[in-house]
Amino acid sequence: MNVRDIQKKWSCFEEKKIEQVPDVFGVYELADRNKEIVYIGHGKLKERLRRHFTENIYKEVTYFRYEETFSKEKAKKREKALLSKFEKENKRLPKYNKRFG
Repeated sequence: MNVRDIQKKWSCFEEKKIEQVPDVFGVYELADRNKEIVYIGHGKLKERLRRHFTENIYKEVTYFRYEETFSKEKAKKREKALLSKFEKENKRLPKYNKRFG
């Protein structure tokens, strides 16, 4: 199975950029200043990204990118595929992804 990366370019992880994100189901990646992925997630995009931003859970997050799937089920499948690809290529999950299933 050949899983493609999220095609959207990285955006700065800042409130004004998050406000431009549609509030539809999808997947997203959070990255540090070197654009190394530290978290892969899914859900209602604007809502989830806003929560990460306001809670400041991962202090080193500098960038994000996302992909719309328009359904929760598709978002979950896409997240699982992205996590599997990341794990295969890096022999580990992203820093803040503990497990998936």
